[in-house]
Amino acid sequence: MTQPQDDTTTATLVKALSGASFGLGLAEIVAPDKVAAVAGVDETERTRRVIRVLGVRECGHGVALLVGPDTLVWTRVAGDVLDTALLVAGVAARGPGRRRR
Repeated sequence: MTQPQDDTTTATLVKALSGASFGLGLAEIVAPDKVAAVAGVDETERTRRVIRVLGVRECGHGVALLVGPDTLVWTRVAGDVLDTALLVAGVAARGPGRRRR
């Protein structure tokens, strides 16, 4: 009997996640240097390009979550797994003994 309220709660959370996706995506597109600094990866031209591409993808997730079915939230989860893998690779590329700036 609680199904309608659960659906409403899920829809609300998915829409909130959509807004978060837009915000993060815009930050990645507009200020990739700042995102790189916060993430602790080197601020190179390649890093900035990768972060901008991830920002475009993140905005795409925001659109998909806003207009599509709630099950599209799993595309965001897959994107987060990719982001984590890239972050680990970026931090590992810094080498031992290097600190965040």
